[in-house]
Amino acid sequence: MQISFSVNGNDIQVDVNPADRLSDVLRNDLNLPATKVGCNAGDCGACTVLIDGSTACACLTPIAQLANTAITTAEGLSDNGTLSLLQKSFLHHGAAQCGICTPGMLISAKALLDECAKPTHAQVEDALGGVLCRCTGYRKIIDAVVHAHEVTDDKQTPAAGEGVGAAISHLDGVEKVTGKLKYGLDLMPDDVLQVHVIRSPHHFADFKIGDKNTFIEKHEGVLAVFDASDVDGVNCHGVIPPFADQPVFAQNTALYRGEAIAAIVGEPEAIRSIKDDDFPVEWTLRKHALTPAEGIDASMDRLHQNRENNILIRGYVERGNSDGALANAAHTVTVSTSTPFIEHGYIE
Repeated sequence: MQISFSVNGNDIQVDVNPADRLSDVLRNDLNLPATKVGCNAGDCGACTVLIDGSTACACLTPIAQLANTAITTAEGLSDNGTLSLLQKSFLHHGAAQCGICTPGMLISAKALLDECAKPTHAQVEDALGGVLCRCTGYRKIIDAVVHAHEVTDDKQTPAAGEGVGAAISHLDGVEKVTGKLKYGLDLMPDDVLQVHVIRSPHHFADFKIGDKNTFIEKHEGVLAVFDASDVDGVNCHGVIPPFADQPVFAQNTALYRGEAIAAIVGEPEAIRSIKDDDFPVEWTLRKHALTPAEGIDASMDRLHQNRENNILIRGYVERGNSDGALANAAHTVTVSTSTPFIEHGYIE
């Protein structure tokens, strides 16, 4: 269907599948890659945009809902190449490290600053709560938003001998705050094929894949379908070899909801039109466990034959008399410390 809306002040009309994600339309159809995709599930907030002035996750927003709306992306924060005060403040405070969350942070911050030019730390924390950062610990980002109204110059060059503790602009900082820095998902070769992964909709189920060749013949632009039968060698991988138990594709049984069972390869337009229900697979549900207590129940089937009672590993811990050890120690030291929770896995 044809849908009309505006993006960063420009009137746009697109002819798309009404169920397409706004994030995909912005990135793939309108060549606006500043809207980053970290999870496609509304968890990370990297794809945050403004829709009629309100923040929204572009990855969760179907394009059909956006007729006659006004959308703002990170590309629209600059004015004819001149950085906004907010972007300058991000540079001044070193708020962009890896930078992939930065567009989402900037958009969320803009929504707040449009309502409150001088927000408190608590207001900023609340406004940015939907965007995850895996690098900074958030402190510099929060400071950048709180003090955005004070920044006048994005070029900070400390005098000789005064560099320690001074604010300086990162060499790639402008690219990060404008969303122009390219990440893996932003770099796609010409004439590239795409992949759609078929995943289990069930927590625990046996399955049987039907005629792959017939499926390919019925779907123009689909060139191949791969499953466990196409994996050479041992169909298994894992970060720690002795505990590796993850197949590339599930083989006969899917052990968790979302486990990959097959991959469809084809032309981009063909892949975008694929629906999971079109894929020839039959499911037989099995009794599943969603808690550790249920998983180790004797009535539960083993997920892996070499994991008795579905337990990955058993460990042994020995403890002594800590009170006695402290009482007899020549010296004791008491320390109180705290640190924010930071997930070490980066969003990209």
